Amino acid sequence: MRLLDFQYIGDGWDLKPIQFQPVNLIVGKNAVGKSRLIKGLSNAAQHISQATDNKNETSFGATFVFSSGTERVFYHFSYINGKVALEKLFIEKNPEHLESLLERNAEGTLLHGEAISPPEDKLVLHVRRDTVQYPYFEKIVSWAESVCGHRFNEMDFAGDYGTYSSFSNFDSNLFDIVKSLPADAMERIIMQANDLGYPIQSIVPYEYGDKLKVVFFNEREVNDSLMYFQLSKGMFRALYLLIYMEYLANIKKPSMLLVDDLCEGLDYDRSTRLGRIVFDFCLQHGIQLIASSNDSFLMDVVDLKYWNILQRKGNEIEGINHINHPELFDDFGFTGLSNFDLFSSDYIARHLNDKVDE
Repeated sequence: MRLLDFQYIGDGWDLKPIQFQPVNLIVGKNAVGKSRLIKGLSNAAQHISQATDNKNETSFGATFVFSSGTERVFYHFSYINGKVALEKLFIEKNPEHLESLLERNAEGTLLHGEAISPPEDKLVLHVRRDTVQYPYFEKIVSWAESVCGHRFNEMDFAGDYGTYSSFSNFDSNLFDIVKSLPADAMERIIMQANDLGYPIQSIVPYEYGDKLKVVFFNEREVNDSLMYFQLSKGMFRALYLLIYMEYLANIKKPSMLLVDDLCEGLDYDRSTRLGRIVFDFCLQHGIQLIASSNDSFLMDVVDLKYWNILQRKGNEIEGINHINHPELFDDFGFTGLSNFDLFSSDYIARHLNDKVDE
């Protein structure tokens, strides 16, 4: 399944429906809601996959629209003080056929038209998983279990070679990841690293007994191997992301890769090159990418059709993209201006005002 639309209300914020493409670049001014969108997606997915505790103070709501073959799947749930307040599941087999499979509210719960009594703190998805009887439940849970991601600007080592930056259901231990990759994947990573200007010759996992497990980075014309703490932060973050993407492709399970602040802190050349690599890789391997950034270098190399420009009014956040404003993006393509100019100029405001005047 692929996510088409997402809406989230929580922590005092109202994220209006945001439409998504196979790959997406979330842009916007500081404090407009880019990280909140990433966090909201991660939080909702972790609740569906039961990867986080549902504490009593939990109160938020999320609405998803998925594509599944020729069908569209609509799913909504909301918690109030840790208890499920609403849960709905609809299937659109064609524009004229909308089938309700699940309806849950304060009055009761109907599943396929029959009354059931799920625990008040559990989603029906959690208590009625059955690949035969309820295949849509399984598809949604499997999607949530396969959402993974990192905060690029926080990719620093924690204990046991994990990172502080992960919001993921997958392993983030660098040693285990590198050790699991086949030789051809490691060759691609080294080629990509070289393309970024990092003269990596080999990346070698080394273990001695049960306690010593390290990854050595070897550069051309440098005799000594480098440990992770000997790499610059920018170099480590870029290499870790390249390695992590190959790992995702190798296990063939990821539904979505979230990357907050992609390329932050990198210079122009490395930012543009890494941006191209990440977007091309995800398109090629069918990994839905949702990356946020304020990096002007990155913006100029990502096709505008993959942009989502967030705008905020008070606590409400909306997205402007090629799906909901195709004429805005198509018209801008004839201006000859750079991608970044769409973000930094008053072009969007003038276009929207003209529409209102009409």
